[in-house]
Amino acid sequence: MTSPDTLPSPRLVSIDRRQMLLRTIDVEKLIDDDHRARLIWELVGRLDLGLYHAQIAAVDGHAGREHTDPQLLISLWLYAYSRGIGSAREMARQCEYEPGCQWLCGLEPISHRTLSGFRSECRAGLDDLFVQVLGMMSAEGLITLERVTLDGTKIKANAGGNTFRRKEKLAAHLELAREQVRILNVQAEEEDKTATRRAAAERRAARQRASRLEVAVREVERLQHAKKHDREKFVARASSTDPEAHVMRNGEGGTVPSYNVQLLTDTKHGMVVNVEATTDAIDYRQLEPAIERCEKMLGQKPKQIVADGDYTNHASVQAAAACGVDFYGSWQDSWKPVERDAQGRSADFLASAFPYHAGQDRFTCPAGQVLTTHHALLNRENGVRTHVYRAPKKACPNCPLRGQCAPQQARPEWRRSITRLEEPAATTAFKTKMATEEARQIYAQRSQIAEFPHAWIKERCRLRQFRCRGRLKVAMEATWACLSYNLTRWFSLRRKLNLETARA
Repeated sequence: MTSPDTLPSPRLVSIDRRQMLLRTIDVEKLIDDDHRARLIWELVGRLDLGLYHAQIAAVDGHAGREHTDPQLLISLWLYAYSRGIGSAREMARQCEYEPGCQWLCGLEPISHRTLSGFRSECRAGLDDLFVQVLGMMSAEGLITLERVTLDGTKIKANAGGNTFRRKEKLAAHLELAREQVRILNVQAEEEDKTATRRAAAERRAARQRASRLEVAVREVERLQHAKKHDREKFVARASSTDPEAHVMRNGEGGTVPSYNVQLLTDTKHGMVVNVEATTDAIDYRQLEPAIERCEKMLGQKPKQIVADGDYTNHASVQAAAACGVDFYGSWQDSWKPVERDAQGRSADFLASAFPYHAGQDRFTCPAGQVLTTHHALLNRENGVRTHVYRAPKKACPNCPLRGQCAPQQARPEWRRSITRLEEPAATTAFKTKMATEEARQIYAQRSQIAEFPHAWIKERCRLRQFRCRGRLKVAMEATWACLSYNLTRWFSLRRKLNLETARA
């Protein structure tokens, strides 16, 4: 038997990383025929990109550098968001080695500046792109607008909490920024025309900072004017990096600069039909604008809309009724007179113990006194009319049951009053409808449909913080993510249908 020490050494293939290779690459074979990049490229090629082409200055017969094809840039961003990439620099790096990106670019490099600028330009073109895709889905019966859900989520802005300043501080920074712009412009005039690109970038950055500070000062003034109560205590602040971002409470219990992204989702297959980013921290006023945006973009209003209690209020119910949209939501009474009535009174003299006589429009107290209308107030914002009824002047001071009815430490001239709320007819009909079993079953489907797109763009697209700044650019970034979400679901439904057809 041969000793292990005497065995010959094995012959192994050595790795030489110093050598240079020249390979022939077939770009078409980089990815499979059913690869997502191919599907996206084919779909974008069927769309009308006229609004994007109209912005290209380089045309045949005139001087100018050739422009990157919008079809390529659109396809790259849709492919990027579907893979959870929202960074233009990372996407530019991926184009150097990732097969899907290499196939889209044809192995040609692409600048991250080109990608970044294209993402936040031409809002009209992106909206038109979104509508065209929805139209193609509607032609296949994937979108009906028979019933939609509305929901919002907070996504962190590209601004830190320590960037918020008062008006005086912002004004001081603005003066410094303007002075910096002036100095750089003077230097540019004195320098040779072939100045470095770095100097031009510095001037551009200084102008952008001054512009952001101007917007921040205007935003502080707007907030201060909009805050009608507690003006002495309220101090308006705005961010110097993203003036339109507002501090909002997130799902983790903290407060960070954020935007409130509103998604309108069709319930048939869960497709997002409308996207918007707002600066309102609450969803109280977002129902009517969502209906209007849907009609403006798609040419029709949804027949039914389902939203949670944050959207359910008198104004939203009346707005939906005026638009002819059947609204389903969770109603929460914000004013409960019975609970407020317990001010040391006995249970026999709570407001609920006073019978109301609708025909005579008056209340009767347990002691037999009649409370008639004293005054009525109409809230023009929500249409609720508040009626106040009061007892006669001489009835309560001499009443033997005053101790059970009057609050503690009441004045001698005190007399009992009862408040009655007269809701609009639309609110009454809404409450009656939501008490039915059919309405409850419709509302029970809300969370599964409405919240899934938000979770998808946060987890799959990793859109937990915006990279762009400004409400319009932020809305465009959210639209890119939702467009990628719709395409992914569309491809999945197609694949499922093809499998079912093959099995049949």
